[in-house]
This record gives sequence, structure tokens and C-alpha cells, in this order.
Amino acid sequence: MGPSNDNELAIARIVDKIEIEGKLYPTAIEDVIATLNFSPSGSDSEFLVNYIRWRLDHPIWKGFSV
Repeated sequence: MGPSNDNELAIARIVDKIEIEGKLYPTAIEDVIATLNFSPSGSDSEFLVNYIRWRLDHPIWKGFSV
């Protein structure tokens, strides 16, 4: 699942940052919206919800240390 416009890209970057920090949870929507520098449209909000769900199912691999 990937972004198809600039607003979705901004949303995806914020969600990914939260996930990398280990703070992504299903109700992180409010945190993401508070971070955006624009008011999300209906389709932006739908992308946000779907992207959070997708990212929770497909976490970013953080590797391992030796």
C-alpha cells in the first residue's frame, strides 16, 4: 500500500515515523492529524485509517544489532 499524492505521502511518513519509534497503535489517528500541516480531506482520512491498519500488519523491519 502506497501513497498516491502529496497529502498521502505526508501521512505515510508520519505514520512510519511513529511506527519506527514503536508508538504506533490503532488509535494513533489523532496523533497523526495533530502533526499534519494541512486539514485532511475525506479521502486523506480514509487513507490514514487504512495505512495505519496496513502498517500495523506490515511493520517496518528494524534489523538487529550484533
